[in-house]
Amino acid sequence: MMRLLCLYVLAISLMSMPSYAEELQVERSLSGVVINDRMAAATDIAARTLWRQMIAEPERFAPASGFNGVGLGSDAHWLRLDFQRTELERSAPWWLVVEPLNLYDLRLYRRNIQGEFEELASGERVPFAAGREREWRQYAFILPAHGPVYLRAYDPGGVSFPVALWHQHDLERYEQWGELLLGGVYGALLALCLYNLFLAVSLRDPAYGWYVATTLALAIFLAYLYGHAAQWWWRDWPHWVAMGRVILPSLWGMALTGFVMSFFRTRIHLPIAHRILQIFMLSYLMIITMRLAGAHGLPSLLLTAQSLPGVGLVLYIAIRRWRQGMAGARYFLAAYGIVLAGVVIFLLRVCGLLMPSPLTEFAMPVSATLESLIFSLALARRIKSLRHASKAAFIDELTQLPNRRALEQRFKQYAESEAGRGFSLLTVDLDKFKPVNDQWGHAEGDEVLRILAQRMQSCVRQEDIVARIGGDEFIVLLAPPANTDIVSAVIDRLMEVTRQPVRLGDRSHCLSASVGLAYYPRHGRSFSELSRYADMAMYEAKRAGRGTWREAVPTI
Repeated sequence: MMRLLCLYVLAISLMSMPSYAEELQVERSLSGVVINDRMAAATDIAARTLWRQMIAEPERFAPASGFNGVGLGSDAHWLRLDFQRTELERSAPWWLVVEPLNLYDLRLYRRNIQGEFEELASGERVPFAAGREREWRQYAFILPAHGPVYLRAYDPGGVSFPVALWHQHDLERYEQWGELLLGGVYGALLALCLYNLFLAVSLRDPAYGWYVATTLALAIFLAYLYGHAAQWWWRDWPHWVAMGRVILPSLWGMALTGFVMSFFRTRIHLPIAHRILQIFMLSYLMIITMRLAGAHGLPSLLLTAQSLPGVGLVLYIAIRRWRQGMAGARYFLAAYGIVLAGVVIFLLRVCGLLMPSPLTEFAMPVSATLESLIFSLALARRIKSLRHASKAAFIDELTQLPNRRALEQRFKQYAESEAGRGFSLLTVDLDKFKPVNDQWGHAEGDEVLRILAQRMQSCVRQEDIVARIGGDEFIVLLAPPANTDIVSAVIDRLMEVTRQPVRLGDRSHCLSASVGLAYYPRHGRSFSELSRYADMAMYEAKRAGRGTWREAVPTI
């Protein structure tokens, strides 16, 4: 569909222009300007025409009208530049620069000193140094004294060939600026990788590990797209450069899929989506394997086919988790939206629908850096939420006291570390609380519970724990050492604060508490056994008239 749109735009442009292109006058004001609208264009159907024949048939060329790329296809596309240098620029060093983000086969045709056309092969199909006349990630060629100059571009994955003229002085500054910006992008991504790798090791959270893998794969993919992979790593291995356009985005997609599964915990919260993501993961692995085995068309087709469903599925998961209350999902959606915008700009440029500019050229690396930064913030938010949820699992929501789970955990700590020293467990049950609920409602009863919980908390030492285990029942765990005097003092204070009236508005509620006492290890060595004896003692106190306490005995 994209290819048809691109061809339609090209056809309309060519039909609306005259059948010739004016000769370009090369002057300093053209330095850095994209000149596709000053060139002539032709299409070689199925890339079957010999280059000498194309050059010998100038009638096949028509004004390009800014044409600089198309989508997927098997045709070869030609550009012809007719130019003359002005008197001031006749001996100045000028460069013809082709600025694609990737291009499989690029060839330049210009006259040699004998006046005959010669071919210079470039693109991803040849070693880095052999296809360039300048040590740079872009394709830069020395501009001869006069034209014409022909360019032939062929790439089944999408042809993008914006052409610009650069004076050498301006080109050197442009190189430095671009390398500085991309170096900042790579440095930022590497710093985020190292920081989150440290967190992955420290927290042992797989989401951080997947984040590191995703960011690292993205950094390598960007280095490939912007020519640095060929310049730094694969100078003499064009075969690896050609395979990179399938393998590297597949690695990024596979790592991002793992990150989504781990970050959103889809196995628990969205099991169906989790299984689909697993299929996507296997698909990426299969695509990489097929490409390494030598297949070309099918891996590219599969990668393209699953891209849009994959984007839709990730957006669905993020929105669902957001609606389920996951705060980090908002950060994820923001980051994902930013990188999708960068990818759309990249694709429009590859298809030739956007002319090159600093905005379109560097939109993807900048958006990818922002994405990785926001993903890192989302991870921090996620860890904070998980810690809060973990803490909430040990807290009674009504009174904010520890709950039974926290109580059992503290009991285990005391039993394991203080086995030779005894500690005490008190069961506290409020007397006359049910009438408060029945007469004044549960809202007022809850407020009474909150007030009494705060009072009971003030009766114990800092190392002791008061927990609500349900209804109007509380358990107090007195940390070792807790001798008889300490236990008696705590019980007396508990009895006193529960007898004090609880005033709410113009009403006053008078309650009391029945307390049962059990000692570790005298009455039991497990939490269930010790609390059972304390409960039995508490019921004995109730039978004794309430508002009092009893110590457990094995015979009760």
